[in-house]
Amino acid sequence: MELKKRRLGRSGLMVTELGLGAMDTPQSAEGADTLNTALDLGVNFIDTAREYQGSEYLIGQVIRDRGAKDFFVGTKTFQQTSDGCQHDVDRSLRMLGVDSIDLYQLHDVSSQDAWERVMGEGGALEGLQIAKIRGLVKYIGVSSHSLEVLGLAIDCGEFDAVMIEYSAFFPQTRNLIAMAQERDVGVIAMRPLGGSGRMSAIRSRIAEGYRGALAPDNLLQYVLSHPGVSVAIPGARYPSRVRDNVAAAGQGRRLSESELRQCEEAAGGLY
Repeated sequence: MELKKRRLGRSGLMVTELGLGAMDTPQSAEGADTLNTALDLGVNFIDTAREYQGSEYLIGQVIRDRGAKDFFVGTKTFQQTSDGCQHDVDRSLRMLGVDSIDLYQLHDVSSQDAWERVMGEGGALEGLQIAKIRGLVKYIGVSSHSLEVLGLAIDCGEFDAVMIEYSAFFPQTRNLIAMAQERDVGVIAMRPLGGSGRMSAIRSRIAEGYRGALAPDNLLQYVLSHPGVSVAIPGARYPSRVRDNVAAAGQGRRLSESELRQCEEAAGGLY
């Protein structure tokens, strides 16, 4: 079943609503198979970061092995200065083996001080803007765990996309996603299944016969039911996890309001 595509805000990039979070993918011996499985099944958005050990390298190897890059890559930098950010862009280009990067994001800008540093004179945003002028970066984004900073990022008009935590375990960002949709800012939903710790607990329950609202496919459909989400990026180390996620997203099912609330109530009871 073909994955549906959604527009990544004002960038105009048409991304599959299911992407792949590649932070932990290199930590498995099956990492390359995992990434290739995602791409072969139609996933066209891969999330990484400079700081994800081995992740950009793995993606670059897969690009070289496949002989072409027919998918979008979003990467990130923790650097908060213009010079530091430009240095990271150059390193990412070399590691990925590409001439330009589809989306480069400021990573985890989650305090007011960090926001002021990256947005100020000589800050990281300035560095990404220079990289964009040079043709090294196509679009600019930001990730954050701060609701306040996310509101500023969506409203300021400088970012083509924002990376936001959103799940049945963390529904507090629902209104921010709607705000981003209104302002034509793409939304990348991180931790859509609630994070690896919660998933381990849920999979243990499933192995014991659990068939409730917290099934992984239900949790993924929870996130994709929000029309403001451009792409959800569950992480995966193994091809089997990718196949499960693609099967869940490929159903195209959207949850009703009552089903959304049931997921949230069940999530609140886990921990």
